Amino acid sequence: MDFPWAAILKEFGPFVGIIAFFVWRDWRREEKLYDRVEKLETYQKDMLENLVEKSTSALAQSSECIKWIGRVLEYLVRVCPRIVGQNCDKPESLK
Repeated sequence: MDFPWAAILKEFGPFVGIIAFFVWRDWRREEKLYDRVEKLETYQKDMLENLVEKSTSALAQSSECIKWIGRVLEYLVRVCPRIVGQNCDKPESLK
């Protein structure tokens, strides 16, 4: 988009033309900055959503593993009550 500099300079003089140029330049700069900030915010939002989704999945899997380990330990205590005591005889394979 070309700004009609010559027409402004003829009609209003160089000072108004200079002011119009700086207003136009700054308006374009702000427009570009707005687009850049929007892209960065979208990127950050997408990354955070992805991280939260992965973290939630990892925490759910970890919780399931902890529950499974608890069930295994309860089973071992029921099946092998001597494991709980300190005077447990070690099997020959572990000596």
